[in-house]
Amino acid sequence: MAISIKVDEAVQEWMKKKGRTIITVSLRATRTCCVGSVDVDISYKNPQNNNYMLIQHNGLFIYLDKRLPLRKNELHLSMMGKSIFSSIHIEGLMVQ
Repeated sequence: MAISIKVDEAVQEWMKKKGRTIITVSLRATRTCCVGSVDVDISYKNPQNNNYMLIQHNGLFIYLDKRLPLRKNELHLSMMGKSIFSSIHIEGLMVQ
């Protein structure tokens, strides 16, 4: 399955400033007392298993969990938040 990925310049600048080249996007099960749900987790290290596909984009290594529920096989990585509260935001997933 071919995935189209768009990475905003702000993401590339932020990753460069942090000295990072790896983005790993995974599914994480969350559980409260009564309800379980699925959330997206973004980390900046290599994945621990082979359940990921690798996309290289302008010097970034983006690992995507093969179980990610994509809307149209398109992902868009952008920045959200300000200053020390900045983080990467991913559009194109059905869990948000």
